[in-house]
Amino acid sequence: MSTVGPVVVGYDGSPSATSAVRWAAREAARREARLDVVFVRDAHDTHLDPTPRWTEDAQSGARDLVERGRDVALEVVPDVEVETSVEHTTPAATLVGTSLDASVVVVGSGDHGRVRGELGGSVALAVAAHAHCPVVVVHGDVEALRDVSLPVVVGVDGSTHATGALRHAAEVAVSRGASLRVVVAWWTRASAHLESYAAAEFPRERAEGGAERLLAAAMGQVREEFPDLDVEGATVEAQPAPALVRASEGAERLVVGSRGRGGFAALVLGSVSHALVREAHCPVVIVR
Repeated sequence: MSTVGPVVVGYDGSPSATSAVRWAAREAARREARLDVVFVRDAHDTHLDPTPRWTEDAQSGARDLVERGRDVALEVVPDVEVETSVEHTTPAATLVGTSLDASVVVVGSGDHGRVRGELGGSVALAVAAHAHCPVVVVHGDVEALRDVSLPVVVGVDGSTHATGALRHAAEVAVSRGASLRVVVAWWTRASAHLESYAAAEFPRERAEGGAERLLAAAMGQVREEFPDLDVEGATVEAQPAPALVRASEGAERLVVGSRGRGGFAALVLGSVSHALVREAHCPVVIVR
């Protein structure tokens, strides 16, 4: 029996959730962990059943659905240990609760730029903001890229959360035999140029120099802790969200740090992570 916390994945039968189960099954195998497939029948959703009764037929249908999720996982990794469960609360609350004991929680997202289904959109944002472990939001059908050698990409901004993300990304890259790409985004406000003009300062050069120093420090940390890891870095003149969305196009996964947990998911998660959850082209890992 593995002592590693389980990989938990939310499943509602949608294509995005199916992709998330496939990704989670491979991640569970990589971690040598159990995979927990969870279906949550939203207690507040009257579309599925206009009555508040949790009927026998509804329970049977939910069990059948979550078992389909189990079958999806076993098709991908036949020997992975899988457990299934059905909850009748709300998807976000359930998945945040499972994060107390999980090593990672995985959710699916809808089409690029949009979010759909019980486990898309606001649920993904809420889980990413409030979970007690790393959260992965899976975009699209990742199976087509599973045999392609792609780097793990991590965004770094000098914060303590980014330091944790950097270490997590390096560990994943090592375990997968992949390379690591560190990205530092920088930009200057137009008003900064006006404010600095009289003082003969050059805010653009200052910002670029700071980004290069930050990248050098991050690269140095990785090379010291993971000397055999193939690592490269880049500074990008752009705001963080669009810079990282672009970087995600050629990534196996994109790793970023979270600001923490709190009452308002969109605010606590932060505008950068919020944008990546919706717009990235690869699975997004939010580390706390």
